[in-house]
Amino acid sequence: MAAILAIAFTAFGYQLRPFIHQQSPSHSVGDDDPSPSPSAVVSGDVPEAYLGSWSTTISNATGKNTRSLVVKQGRIGDDVLILVADGPVESGTYHCVFTAPLAAVSSGGQLKLGPSTVTSGIPLSSCSPGGPSTLTLESGNTLRRINSKTKDTLTYTR
Repeated sequence: MAAILAIAFTAFGYQLRPFIHQQSPSHSVGDDDPSPSPSAVVSGDVPEAYLGSWSTTISNATGKNTRSLVVKQGRIGDDVLILVADGPVESGTYHCVFTAPLAAVSSGGQLKLGPSTVTSGIPLSSCSPGGPSTLTLESGNTLRRINSKTKDTLTYTR
């Protein structure tokens, strides 16, 4: 079991690697000005209130399933959502990682996402790509994700 968890955490870390942005140093060696320069900021179309980590739990016949998503900054067409799904299956557990691109930002501030892509899975047979979805900020630090085709809804919290 420890080996499976180690593999799962390694796969998860590997999947997040492209989404972690390094910041520029605050000053150069030999700089006479000790004040820090602005850090490298990734600009994009995602409203700041969406950025960060969100999570929820789903209970079904096999038990508790967790969903953790990260919304990162990006422009239309960029992968801005990383979703990690974990839970039990009849023969053990599953761990799936997905990404989804930003398709549009509505005039009301909703994020329209394109279909999600499976980037890794253990076992891979437990992971299926998802359809387009919409993210909407709710009151009280909650985020609602609605599948555009099936209308399935999940509510996430910070």
